[in-house]
Amino acid sequence: MNYRIRSKISYLFKARHRRGHGIHSPFLFRFVTEVMENDGFFSAYPKLAAAEQHVRGMLSILNEKSWQVPVTTPKGTPVRLKRSDHLLSPPFNRLLFRLVNEFSPSRISFFGNTFGVTLLALAIADSRIPLAAIVPNHSYRSFSLRVVEEFGAPNVEVREWGSVTDADFLVVQLPEDAATCDHILAQVLGNPAFAGVVVVCGIHTSRELESVWNNYKEMDRVRIALDLFDVGIFICKKGLQKEEFVVRF
Repeated sequence: MNYRIRSKISYLFKARHRRGHGIHSPFLFRFVTEVMENDGFFSAYPKLAAAEQHVRGMLSILNEKSWQVPVTTPKGTPVRLKRSDHLLSPPFNRLLFRLVNEFSPSRISFFGNTFGVTLLALAIADSRIPLAAIVPNHSYRSFSLRVVEEFGAPNVEVREWGSVTDADFLVVQLPEDAATCDHILAQVLGNPAFAGVVVVCGIHTSRELESVWNNYKEMDRVRIALDLFDVGIFICKKGLQKEEFVVRF
């Protein structure tokens, strides 16, 4: 049984906070019930669905190997992630859209490899918010550029490298690289002035990435840590009681 499956089983046993059950914080109860679990309709959803369909259609005719990112664990074991590991499911992309709506950040940063739908979800929540997307892999970067251009996200800048420390809303999608994820989180969460939101994708992909998640959720700056299995959310808003929950999503 691989590590992700074992982690999923553990998650299902621990996730007991559906519909806000067991959550006493008024802020967090409203956040879970009205933001995370909001099943209402937003006018941006059809565009996200169209982009998702377009991307999956394109990927169906492309060579699978061209989208596999090589990984070497600390023990030297080579691993290859599938392209689906860099394509969030529609519910999670819609959640990112709602998170931007909820927190109204001044700047958004994305770091990782993506096919562009996630960037679109972040960008169209508010076209006035600049989004800097750092996509290191050339193939993913080219694909993302085409998607955000075709579906209209002028506030997105996709580039190979750059800083993410000037944003107050950060998404890290590096299931293949726990070390770089650790480095980025250290920069952002190590900043005493940071009081924003960090979303980490694939937190249970490997033992190493799960360890990174577990280490940073203990930081005093992280006031709320939410484990949704496929993603983890750090809320660093000042004045909140420190809490940690495993939430079924």
